[in-house]
Amino acid sequence: MTGSLDEAGYGRDGFGIVRGLVPPAQVAELAAAVEEVQARVAALPAELARRLTLERDLTADRRGGIPADAVGDAIFILGDPPAFDARFRAPLLLPGLAAAARQALGSDDLVAHFMNVTIKHPLFGRGVPWHRDFPNRYACPDGPGFVRLMVCLDGMARDAGATAFVPGSHRIDDGAAIASGGRSPPPPDATIAYAECDPGDVVVIHPKVLHGGFTNPSPRPRRNLVIQLGSARLPLTTVPEEETVAGWRLPA
Repeated sequence: MTGSLDEAGYGRDGFGIVRGLVPPAQVAELAAAVEEVQARVAALPAELARRLTLERDLTADRRGGIPADAVGDAIFILGDPPAFDARFRAPLLLPGLAAAARQALGSDDLVAHFMNVTIKHPLFGRGVPWHRDFPNRYACPDGPGFVRLMVCLDGMARDAGATAFVPGSHRIDDGAAIASGGRSPPPPDATIAYAECDPGDVVVIHPKVLHGGFTNPSPRPRRNLVIQLGSARLPLTTVPEEETVAGWRLPA
């Protein structure tokens, strides 16, 4: 049975997990769509290829020192996935996903800002530095009136680069979050919690909670479809040059 967002836990911790939100057949379709893009990286037209961030073009330190020539065409960020395949739009139509976002934001009128697929490949999947999503330089309104949702295609485990959080760190005021520029390592005595979940679970992330992730040294992939949704009343102050779903209103 599909779960729902634990609003009290989300308010306390700054993140929550909705269990079993995306049906297994849809998870399989999304994973297949990712694999199809990965298989044809070298043959993609320029207008699609430029939406990708490849592992080989990034620093080796965050993939455990593994050199660029050992990772081939591995994709780290598959940007604007609906531009590649219409199947990536499907989660936006799930009532449970919209409900989780509305619970988190306390708003019924929501629009999509962007989507991507973040991929941590087996054995070398890249670590992500500690950060807050508010503020960000890609798609950010004038305030924390948005939420990010991670649709877990493979599930996440601590030993496979699961996203880590500092529970309660979202209680920082907006001015301090802005002053930090979004990057802020946790204090030495911070409690760290890991979003360990199964395929089809959705992690709901408050825009001000500190989170990051370590490399994926395991033999399993860790692929998440990331969706940013926000209140339609808060226009973006930084607008992506191109995002297929930007401004799309979620159905009531």
